[in-house]
Amino acid sequence: MMLFLKLLVGLIGILVVLYLLVPRGNLLHELLHLPIYHYHLFRNRTGPIPFTRHYFGKHQKQYFLHFPPVAGVPEQKQVILFFHGGGWSLGSPEMFTINAAFFARRGYHVFMPSYRRIPFFRYPAIRADLSNGFLAIRSVMEKEGILNKKIISAGMSAGGNLAALLVYDRQTLAQLNVSPAIFSGILLLAAPLDLSKMDATPVRWSYAGRVSHPAFTAASPIHYLQEKETLSVLTIHGTRDGLVAFEAADSFMELLKQKQKENCTFYVLENGTHLDTGSWNFFDNELRSVILKWLEKLDEDA
Repeated sequence: MMLFLKLLVGLIGILVVLYLLVPRGNLLHELLHLPIYHYHLFRNRTGPIPFTRHYFGKHQKQYFLHFPPVAGVPEQKQVILFFHGGGWSLGSPEMFTINAAFFARRGYHVFMPSYRRIPFFRYPAIRADLSNGFLAIRSVMEKEGILNKKIISAGMSAGGNLAALLVYDRQTLAQLNVSPAIFSGILLLAAPLDLSKMDATPVRWSYAGRVSHPAFTAASPIHYLQEKETLSVLTIHGTRDGLVAFEAADSFMELLKQKQKENCTFYVLENGTHLDTGSWNFFDNELRSVILKWLEKLDEDA
């Protein structure tokens, strides 16, 4: 027993030293800070937010959550689809209800989709769930009498990749008989928007395959940008992101700004990590102010 305690204390000591010394901008730094992030994630929950669960397939991950606006708050003219992060493999909408609460307390209907995950399901299956889940969300919107509301597509990390694919893959939208005009804005947080700028990790390979594979191009939002883009965009990314390379967003935004001169904002979080980009959930910081000002502008234009 004494030996076990000594080993445990030694391990904790090593982790503390690593936590303090490992520099920003790499995977180890992000992993060491993940427990603190989750601590804030759960500590800042301020009571239960009601929601309903809706399935659109037989697999346990094929569902979405619907959070109506909090009672007593004026209802917004738009709804928000928020895709959580987790490298297309981890997490669930239930883990990130703080995100939904942030918007629901400000009068938005919020939809948080789930989908089948890597490594057992890859891009084609995830893309199918993205489409089918979206149609199911539209069906619920119709039942709720809010089908006339425009949609803000938002996502963190891998979820930002899906949020962008949903909006910019207009060929698939046409196949679904959905007009791109139903979207009013897109919020992309630490998102892999140009997969070619990502490190060749097992996660990237499990999701999109080899660079030469057609699925790799199909899974990369940058390839869907058209000559004239007009949708209001807010992209936020840290320069020291250790999970999603800054270049994976910078490359996308550089091309987008060539095609769109207005309503296209790239907020660069100097020295910011992947987890820093998600800090608006629980800290009333400048990042939160940037997001709220962008939402206010969208609401004024709606």
